[in-house]
Amino acid sequence: MSTVATPSPAVSSEPASLPIAKPKQRLLSLDIFRGATLIAMVLVNMPGDERFTYAPISHVKWNGWTIADLIFPFFIFIVGVAMPYSFSGRRARGDSQGKLFVHILERAAILFAVGVFMTWYYNYMDGLTRYHLSNIRLFGALQRIGLCYFFAAILYLKVKPRGLAIISAAILVLYFILLKFVPVPGLGVPTLAKAGNWVSYVDLHLTPHHLGIRDAVWEPKGWLGTFPALANMLIGVLAGLYLRSARSAMDKVRTFLVAGNAGLLLGLIWSAWIPINQNLWTSSMVVFMCGMAMVILGCCYYVADLRKITWWTKPFIIVGVNSLFLWVVAGTTDSLTNLELIKVHLADGTRAPLPEVITRFFATWFGPTNGSELYAALWMTLWLGILTLMYKKRIIVKI
Repeated sequence: MSTVATPSPAVSSEPASLPIAKPKQRLLSLDIFRGATLIAMVLVNMPGDERFTYAPISHVKWNGWTIADLIFPFFIFIVGVAMPYSFSGRRARGDSQGKLFVHILERAAILFAVGVFMTWYYNYMDGLTRYHLSNIRLFGALQRIGLCYFFAAILYLKVKPRGLAIISAAILVLYFILLKFVPVPGLGVPTLAKAGNWVSYVDLHLTPHHLGIRDAVWEPKGWLGTFPALANMLIGVLAGLYLRSARSAMDKVRTFLVAGNAGLLLGLIWSAWIPINQNLWTSSMVVFMCGMAMVILGCCYYVADLRKITWWTKPFIIVGVNSLFLWVVAGTTDSLTNLELIKVHLADGTRAPLPEVITRFFATWFGPTNGSELYAALWMTLWLGILTLMYKKRIIVKI
C-alpha cells in the first residue's frame, strides 16, 4: 500500500463502445456510496456486545437478507464502478498495457495477502490457530475482492462492454443451473442447505482445513462463489463505464433508476427458484443487490454530482477516500481492545476490557441493544476523527 498527497483526477480513455465524456473532477457520488458502505460495515461488525444487536443490521443465518447483507455485495459493485475511473487515470499518465497488467497483479496480490493476514490475525488472537497455522482460513472478504479485481480488471482491458455484459449474464445463469439442477457427485440431487450443495462440495474437496467456521461444511467466501461475485463486480464495471460516457446527467440518473429497479424486481422473481443467499452468493442475490446498488448510486449521483447538494456529504467522502485503511486498521484495532489488552479496574476489584466497560455504561442508561450499538457508533466516531485529520493533510492510503 502507499500514501498519496491527493486523489488522481478521473480522466481519460478506455476502449468502450459508449462515447467518453470530457475529463472531470472525482465522482463524489461514488465516494459517498463507498463511505456510507464502510460506515455501515463498522456499525454492523463492531458492536460492543455481539449478543445484543438490532435485527436489521445482523446478518441472516442462511436465506434472505438484512441491511448487514448489503455491505459486501455493495463494496464489490463499488470496486467495479471505480475501475474505469482508475484505469483512465493511469492511461492518462502514460501507463502501457504491460504496466497496467503488473499493477493489476500487484494490487490483487496485496489485497489477497492483507486478507489472509487479517483472518489469521483474528483467529490467532482468539486462540483458534495459535499453534495450528496450517489450519488458517484461506479465504475472506479482501481475498474475494482481490480475486474478483484480478479477473474483472483483465476482462475490462480486453473485452468490450457488450462482452462484459454477456460474460456476467452467462456466469449467473450457469451458476444457477449448477446449484439448482446438476447432481453433486456422491450426493445426487443438489440442495441449497448448508450441506449437500456444490459450494460445500468444492470447498470440502479443495480446502477442507481452511474453512471460515469451525466444523463448517462450506466457506462463505470460497472458491465457487467467487464466480458470481465476479459477475457482481463486472456489473459495477458496466455501471462505471456508463457513468463516464457522454450521456447527459439526467439520462444517467434515469437509466440507473430504471435498471436498478428492474434488477430488484428480477432478483425477487428469481429468488422463487433460488433464494437470495450471501453465503452461497446466489445469482438472484447478485441481481437483487446490484439493482439496489444502482438505485442508491443513481440517487447519490443526482443529489451530489448533478444538483450539487453536498452539505451533508463530507463525512462519507472522508471515509470513502480512505476506505481500505478503515477496513483494515479499524478491524484489527477493535480486535486488540476486545481481547483484553486494554483493561479497566472496576469497583469490585475485578478488571474488564475497555470496550466491555463502555458497553456496560451505555447499557445501564439505554439498554443492552442500544448500548451495544452506541459503542459501535463511538468507535466509528473515533475513526472518523482520525480519517478527518488524514483528509485535511491529504493523506490517502491506496494500493
